[in-house]
Amino acid sequence: MASFSSTYPTQRPIFSLDASNAGRLDPRMTFSRADTPPTYAAPSAVHYWSNEKHLSSENLLLQSSAFNVTWTGGAIAERNSGQTDPAGGTDGFEIVEASTNDYHRLSQTGTSLGGSNYAFTVYAKQNTGTRYIVLTLLGNANEYVGAVFDLAGGTPTTTAGVGASAWVKSATQTASGNGYYKCTLKLTEALANCTATIHLSNTTSPTLDTYGRYGYTGDGSSIDVAFASLSTTGATDYNATTTSIHRAYAPSLKSVATAGQPRFEYDPAPDGQSVAKGILIEGQAQNLIERSDSIDNGYWVKGNVSVTAAAAVGVTGALNACLVTESAEVSPATNYHEIFSGFIYPTSASSCTVSLYCKSAGVPRVRLLTTAGGNSRNVVYDIINGTVIAETSATGAVESVGNGFFRISMTYTAPTTGGGRLYLTFMDASSNVFYTGNGYNSVITSGFMFEMNSFASSYISSNSGSATTRAAESLSVDTADIGYTGGPVTVVSETEGGQGNYPMAFSLSDETSSNRVYVYRNSSTADESTDWFLETRVGGASVASTSITSSAAAGKLAVSYDTDSIHVCASGGSVIADNAAPLLPAITELQMGAQFEGSFPLNGHVKRVALYNEALSDTNLQALTS
Repeated sequence: MASFSSTYPTQRPIFSLDASNAGRLDPRMTFSRADTPPTYAAPSAVHYWSNEKHLSSENLLLQSSAFNVTWTGGAIAERNSGQTDPAGGTDGFEIVEASTNDYHRLSQTGTSLGGSNYAFTVYAKQNTGTRYIVLTLLGNANEYVGAVFDLAGGTPTTTAGVGASAWVKSATQTASGNGYYKCTLKLTEALANCTATIHLSNTTSPTLDTYGRYGYTGDGSSIDVAFASLSTTGATDYNATTTSIHRAYAPSLKSVATAGQPRFEYDPAPDGQSVAKGILIEGQAQNLIERSDSIDNGYWVKGNVSVTAAAAVGVTGALNACLVTESAEVSPATNYHEIFSGFIYPTSASSCTVSLYCKSAGVPRVRLLTTAGGNSRNVVYDIINGTVIAETSATGAVESVGNGFFRISMTYTAPTTGGGRLYLTFMDASSNVFYTGNGYNSVITSGFMFEMNSFASSYISSNSGSATTRAAESLSVDTADIGYTGGPVTVVSETEGGQGNYPMAFSLSDETSSNRVYVYRNSSTADESTDWFLETRVGGASVASTSITSSAAAGKLAVSYDTDSIHVCASGGSVIADNAAPLLPAITELQMGAQFEGSFPLNGHVKRVALYNEALSDTNLQALTS
């Protein structure tokens, strides 16, 4: 509602909700959502966009792929740039050891760390000679952890100094593109600062000194290295740096803390502004995907890709996003690179929507395709720029949610309830699904959903091996508790959104279908382009019904009601009058974002609602909705 002016009513409302500013409900109001497993989802599965930020990605190493800058050398004879890197570019470095008895290494010292879940990752491969690498994180003398990696393809081993013998550490080594291995050392321990070091070794069993170093007589052998990173989140996704570290924050998609907690939601705008949207009111929805985040699970079939679980921080702020990496092929060989789900069976022949969160880690485009419910349909997306490229028998949408993550969705009408799969297929920059994979390019992804809706509702996590259902929400106030039971009345409502089956802004009734006045978007597959509609019923008969002119994008609506006088206004526009409706009998409930029994949910945000116990003037209605 606008600022005060002389066109405003002189009387104050007897009830007012400001959900987009207050972030709390009047104690006289009733909000409900049955978070009661197994019938409905647990609180941990019910999500909303909060006004909090989380550390989304970081790299604390400088010059992450320029090993002749910032990196301190020890007994290194040459550092030769321009070598092939894992992605097929020229950001690799040849590191040639000196022919001396010394510690052959590259280090960055004094890296300031917070947290206690570190991941030190370097891509490396043998070049000349038989050489191994040792990655170490050193705090002080006798306080280091390390891992030895066999660049011929063996299994890595871990080691630690005396002062770090009880620290939790692990190492992984996975094949990557162009002969490289992705070598990762993880540590769970609080460190104030550290030295991160890449050591060369001539054995898989080096004896490290108290500083985690290993000395031997070099012979000029070399390795290639690229794409070094150090994170405090446990993530192993790569973020390039030059003269500054990389650290990015993003909006947090949180789960509710307790059963039935209202969801006061904020816009996950990538510009960093947390704009309040109001209280989210949604109908019941079910996620038919059985493993929404666990892409490494056997529920998801892998076609010429590998999956690394918990490789990146997802949109929830947890380390739960998977890295899906295309397999390496040798040109001219080409292949599909994709994952696809187990069978999904639509519960009715009606609207279906597929959605997921993803971020490019080298892959420029993806295709969502499904055969669930009949014929194949698909949408192609550019996941670097966040655009829909092409649609086939479906409608696509993209929402940016911060730090390169997008929620992509696809909506279509299923002609049958026949089972089918959901495919996420990688594409090259020309939208080819058959191409030569490089063994490095990837997509970071989580949060898969398949629901029987004409839109993508809020995220329902579903990782237990079965479908998960979120309960419907209801928000109301008994009119007796606010001092109104009938007579002249004005309701002013501001909402955002409104999707699905005749979504309602509000309903004022005696909690039956016989006596009520209500405003809704007039379509069974409504969206924000659908006009609002007002209807009034008295004694079971319709006494007033009108389309609210030019209201498609309107969030602000006002209805005044007196004997033989119903006036409605949207967004300060022209007032529409109906002068043939008798006054409603006794009223018992004001329902916000739904009909009296919670049906026809808004599937959007209730921002503000006010009720006056008088019929306000047309001038007032225009002022209150402008």
